[in-house]
Amino acid sequence: MIKVKIKKLCKGAKVPFKTYLKDFCYDCVATSCEEVAPNVYKYGLGLAFEIDRGDFLKGLNMSIDFRPRSSIWKTGMVLSNSVGTVDEDFRGEVSAVFYHVMPNMPKYEVGDKIGQIKIGISHPIEFSLEKELSPTRRGAYGYGSTGK
Repeated sequence: MIKVKIKKLCKGAKVPFKTYLKDFCYDCVATSCEEVAPNVYKYGLGLAFEIDRGDFLKGLNMSIDFRPRSSIWKTGMVLSNSVGTVDEDFRGEVSAVFYHVMPNMPKYEVGDKIGQIKIGISHPIEFSLEKELSPTRRGAYGYGSTGK
């Protein structure tokens, strides 16, 4: 089991939680909201994290990934960077910036679940520059080339 140490930075901060046991990610609640530009809102979680890697995770790169909830469509908001990566050595407050692209729809408020987190684990990668890559049936065809 991966352990994550949490520091509450404000009184109303809530530890991320799962609503259902088999949920893949942990819901996060906003403790603050600041309009940083017209229709652009920065929400703070009031939390700082530290991943306790233990012995079995040595040599791996880790992060906390923040992603929007599936119900975001009800708000008219879009997470500014689609998925936010919190590097494991960051110790400040985790926050997320959303564009309110449909102002006629409600935006998130303090106390709302605004996103979810999961632990990301990455093995070290070695890149190798090559003159050619092995051929495949798909080749270099992209963007919808596999059908509807």
